[in-house]
Amino acid sequence: MGKWKMMLPWQGGTILDASIKNALQFCHRVILVTGYRASELQSRYANQRNIIITYNPNYAQGLYSSINVAATAVRSEHCFITHGDMPEVHVDIFRKIWALRDENAIIPCYKGQPGHPILLSRKCLMQAISGPDVNTMRAALLRGKHRIVEINDPRITLDIDTPEDFFHAQNRQP
Repeated sequence: MGKWKMMLPWQGGTILDASIKNALQFCHRVILVTGYRASELQSRYANQRNIIITYNPNYAQGLYSSINVAATAVRSEHCFITHGDMPEVHVDIFRKIWALRDENAIIPCYKGQPGHPILLSRKCLMQAISGPDVNTMRAALLRGKHRIVEINDPRITLDIDTPEDFFHAQNRQP
């Protein structure tokens, strides 16, 4: 990306601010897993009571290691997993996926492309992180009970990984 994408400007805040705000419009709390530049994120979000900050010392190993860290802070029967670089996942998307909840992992797709947020029962989450010989969350979820559901909304696949993604996301027509 060339810059710290989580702190890129987005609608009066940052990409991460928007992602957290969107999640909190539906969820009671957000578990924010930090790693890279953790102290800056700790300073920025520490005083928000509905944001639980956890540190992943192995963040360079990827998302699966961060989900393992976050899982210890999950207290509810269901939880969502999403990325901090997805500022267009709004409350309507969370509601739509929440309505589909059951004991399976609910993996949303748009035109066959996997997206976020993924909804998991606590049992499904614990099975996913304790499975043997798995090093990605996707592989862990696909091994267990899951449902892939088509969601007709391109925002579920809009993550910002490149300068081009950032440009197109900012200039996308709602």
